[in-house]
Amino acid sequence: MHRNQKKVALMLVLPAIVLFLVMTIYPFVYMIYTSLTNLDLSKVGTGQFIGLKNYIEIFQDPLARSSIGFTVMLVVIAVPVEILLGLGLSYLIRGLVGEKIMRSLLLIPMMVPAAVGGFGWKMLYNFMFGPINYFLSLFGLQPIAWFGQSNYAQLAILIIDIWQWTPFVFLIIYAALQALPKDIIDAGKVDGANGWRLFLHIELPLLRPILYVTLLLRVIDVLKTFDIIYMTTYGGPGSATSTWSFYAYKVGVSYGWNIGYGSALSVILLIVSILLVNTLMKLLNLGKELGLVKE
Repeated sequence: MHRNQKKVALMLVLPAIVLFLVMTIYPFVYMIYTSLTNLDLSKVGTGQFIGLKNYIEIFQDPLARSSIGFTVMLVVIAVPVEILLGLGLSYLIRGLVGEKIMRSLLLIPMMVPAAVGGFGWKMLYNFMFGPINYFLSLFGLQPIAWFGQSNYAQLAILIIDIWQWTPFVFLIIYAALQALPKDIIDAGKVDGANGWRLFLHIELPLLRPILYVTLLLRVIDVLKTFDIIYMTTYGGPGSATSTWSFYAYKVGVSYGWNIGYGSALSVILLIVSILLVNTLMKLLNLGKELGLVKE
């Protein structure tokens, strides 16, 4: 490419570069800076540099520890259940009559906006008039205050997250199943493998890289869980269903306007996400599984 052509190309991409710097890099750098200050929009004369004081306070904050606990619960319980359900559904509907219709129906929860889904689930969990408590009453069970007790509220959020994101996992795995090399599968059938044995010993190992990628995507997304909490429990009762990202929102925007402390929470969430993703990639040997690293 000639020098003049390079200049023209640079001028063409320059607006995108400037937009990226203004909308992404600058807010990120400013967030790191404000996390080292006592900036609080509800107080006058704040914004002074205080070093790592915000970060030290986080480790002494019981609400922050509670948010970490519930976020970990989502990662440890909801994500594996979604992977298993998505894998099972993608395997079971193959070859069934009405497969295309069933596939479309399974994707509905993923297409419902979070605001609509959250409002709908809030109605379903209603103590007095909710269909879920009515269904339980048919078996002689007492109505449950789903959003009024910590354990039930956490269970309710887990159910909502599984309902909302299992279709995402299903879609990825189902597409991967359709793209598996037919010659390997046919060779397995010739050797006598069929049904469950074919899936367990041939298809599942071929799906392993896709499963690992799906796991990473869901872990990253769970760490950012916000919308469904906002629409249903608002982190309650108390802080039982507050995720880390939602707690950062409450501290920095909703209740406290403590921008410095909220920024510190956001920075820690970013650091934890990076460390967790890199750890998972090493444990799962993802680079080798995807063929990105030579043996």
